Amino acid sequence: MMSSSAWFSPYDPSRRVGSVINVSPSEVKANLSDAGSGEAKWHLGDRIPAGEVNEFMFIDCGQTAVLGRLVHVWLDGAERLSVDAISMDNGLNNPIGIIQLLTSIDPASGAIFRGIKSHPRLGSQIYSAHPKLISTLAEGDSNDDEIKLDIAELPYDSTVNITVTPDKLFARHCAVLGATGGGKSYSISRLMQEVQQNGGKALLLDPTGEYADLDCETYYVGDHEKANSENSVIFPHWKLPESDIFAFLRPSAQTQSPKLSSAILSQRIARRYYGKYGEIKVNENHILIKSNQKKEPVNKALNFIEKDPNSKRWCFKHLAEQIVQECVWPTGKKTGPYPQEIDESIWGAASDGELGYCMSLISRIKSYSENQHLKWLIDPPDGKDIPTLLDEFSASRSNKRTLRLDLSAVPFEANGREILVNAIGRKLMDLARNGSINHRNPLLVFIDEAHQFLNKTIGDEASAINLDSFGNIAKEGRKYGLNVVIATQRPRDIPEDVLSQIGSLIVHRLTNYHDQEVVKRAVGTMDQRSASFLPTLSQGEALLLGIDFPFPMTVKMKKPKIKPTSKSAEYSIAWKQEYKVVRSPIVDYLDIPNDLIHDFEVLDIEYLSDEGSSGDMTYSYYFEIPSDTSEELQKAMGWSIGEFVRDIPEHVLDNQTTE
Repeated sequence: MMSSSAWFSPYDPSRRVGSVINVSPSEVKANLSDAGSGEAKWHLGDRIPAGEVNEFMFIDCGQTAVLGRLVHVWLDGAERLSVDAISMDNGLNNPIGIIQLLTSIDPASGAIFRGIKSHPRLGSQIYSAHPKLISTLAEGDSNDDEIKLDIAELPYDSTVNITVTPDKLFARHCAVLGATGGGKSYSISRLMQEVQQNGGKALLLDPTGEYADLDCETYYVGDHEKANSENSVIFPHWKLPESDIFAFLRPSAQTQSPKLSSAILSQRIARRYYGKYGEIKVNENHILIKSNQKKEPVNKALNFIEKDPNSKRWCFKHLAEQIVQECVWPTGKKTGPYPQEIDESIWGAASDGELGYCMSLISRIKSYSENQHLKWLIDPPDGKDIPTLLDEFSASRSNKRTLRLDLSAVPFEANGREILVNAIGRKLMDLARNGSINHRNPLLVFIDEAHQFLNKTIGDEASAINLDSFGNIAKEGRKYGLNVVIATQRPRDIPEDVLSQIGSLIVHRLTNYHDQEVVKRAVGTMDQRSASFLPTLSQGEALLLGIDFPFPMTVKMKKPKIKPTSKSAEYSIAWKQEYKVVRSPIVDYLDIPNDLIHDFEVLDIEYLSDEGSSGDMTYSYYFEIPSDTSEELQKAMGWSIGEFVRDIPEHVLDNQTTE
């Protein structure tokens, strides 16, 4: 329950600002007697806005109070000049305002009633809301012993903190939305900091590396400059489900997909039965041969590996050649007196037609096998892998309860990033379903730049594959104790069915109309009046709203102690910067002007040694002016093509290639 000591009467006579003159279901018009004075009021050191847009106000409705927000204020035409101090003295005026009705409150205790329990009457008195009461209402019904996350403050009063419980903020998932430069990264960093300080467990998927300074355990995927044997992780291809392998290789549905599935199974057999193949024929390159071979031994092996947990591994570099061996006729022909009779027990000869259909897939596999940027996925060297890391992290009760996976070195090519994040989401969902993640051991997953990974479909219309693991977490992860915090600058790229599952939103500045509309449709508590503030929010300001918040409110997110490394280019500084020109000894000796150094260095000059008449030692060097010397360089140096430049001291060309 709300602490009674934190609540006091909202009806302070010194904070009275006007009265109601018009009532409708969702808003009222009011006379705001002090709004036209040109400045705010002050009382006992407290600033009273008394008629500023976005100001919270209490309306006295008798046994209940209605909390409202001032969204529009104006003067009627006849009085508009009364506020022009230059042209005339300020006189009496009668400003009018529109107040959006937000929620009903018990004025004695501060208890919140959803909706408008009792509408104001004409003449109802209006009071400017004290900032501390707004903070208390935002905190809502919470016990004194509950954890409070100190995430924000009021934009107009930095002394008033906005704290929320982790249950309200994260239990129904959370989204941090906002255009570039609005403060989204700072908000994520602040939330991570609060989770760490209060003993929460969180996994951060960092696709850009901007949270590199976060004080937590970090692992790198791919060829990152900070990666070493201790902090590198891989995601072996054989730990991906077949659907993700298909998304990666994009086989056609008609011919290539069945051959790819068969080739993977054949390679699993070849690895599992290494050196003990029996009747299964495997060549020296570890390729299982099927042409004119018996089916029964292979079928028995398939039945075994499907049940054996130790038979999951297979070799990607052999996959292309294995597909070649899969391109055979489904049945062979019997030998003996009836050579044309079909033999169902063996495979037939090689099928050139099927092989032709599979050539594009084979070429793609060979290309990926040689790609050094995909070594974290394709036949990676032994090391710590992400599925094992997540197993250990989800079961851990240690103090290391924040884990960051740096994905900044994972390339976009071949949809590697999207497939990796989708595989991580699927693994987390598996851990939740088997009980490793539960309500007594919950996990928060922070996904920055979520628009890169959610609502992704790979492939063409005939072989499209949806990467939907985090969409599934948003829809059903909550019942297992697995919750997500997504951050994106493009809400329109997030599926609406995912956004509709988000219970809490921190919405920074959004200027795009379509982004605003997506957020409004996904969140029932956000109306047009609240949305109208989104384009005008300053950096760090956000609209805090959601299912467990009594009303939408504008807050100023607090800065984190460890700031993300998200910067914009400083063009003015960069363009003014003077770059030091590197001059070689020969350039210095010849005194080549700085702007012509490039013209000189691109010349193919042969430096010849002057050994005198004896030929026993080098006295100096010389060269001939090449025919492709630029006119600018000839003019600046007084050179002519074919002329010799002589007497270059030996020490000048000590490090120069000579012939």
